[in-house]
Formats: sequence, structure tokens, C-alpha cells
Amino acid sequence: MARSYGFLICLLIMAMDITAGILGIEAEIAENKVKHLKMWIFECRDPSFQAFKLGLAAAVLLGLAHVIGNLLGGCVCIWTKEDLDRATANKQLAVASLIFSWIVLAVGFSMLIIGTLSN
Repeated sequence: MARSYGFLICLLIMAMDITAGILGIEAEIAENKVKHLKMWIFECRDPSFQAFKLGLAAAVLLGLAHVIGNLLGGCVCIWTKEDLDRATANKQLAVASLIFSWIVLAVGFSMLIIGTLSN
């Protein structure tokens, strides 16, 4: 029974990540639809509240998916180099994946926030 819950949680997190990506793309499209004003060499655009809402929703979904994945995925506790050397290959891969997921979250979240705030 526990295995089926793990698979469903994985699907939920994947769906949340995909939805966040689609919302981010939709926010970019909404931002590009805003009217640009040009006067001599100056150019500016009106802010798009729709793009702001979509970008914020994408950032919240991305953060929520990451938190759910880390809380329900369990703790991979490796405190020292000796623990890492004694750990099984699966546990070492889990630690590497956890570190990589935090890096991806930092990059993706910062890009979404920068795009949302630039609006």
C-alpha cells in the first residue's frame, strides 16, 4: 500500500512542476502582449497584472512542489565524509539528487521571481 502512495506523490509533484512551467510560459506570453510605448529613444511598457499573477502562481507551485518532495521523501542524513563513504550507492545517489534538486529550485525560483518583479 505504501508503494502506491509514493508513486502518486511522485506524479503529484511532477504535475505541479509541469503546471508551474506552463504558468511561467503563459506569464511570458501575457507580458509580451502588453503595449510598448516609444518616444524618441526611450521605450517602456505598461505593467501586466495578469503576467504578475501567473508568474507568482508558478513560483508558489514550484516552491510547494519542492517542499512536498523534501518533506515526504524522507531525510537522507549523511553528516560526514565517512558516512558518505559507508553509504550504499542508492543513498549516495539520493544525496546527489537532493543537492541537484536544491540547485534547480534556486535557479528556477530566482528566474521566476526576477521575471515576476520585472513586470
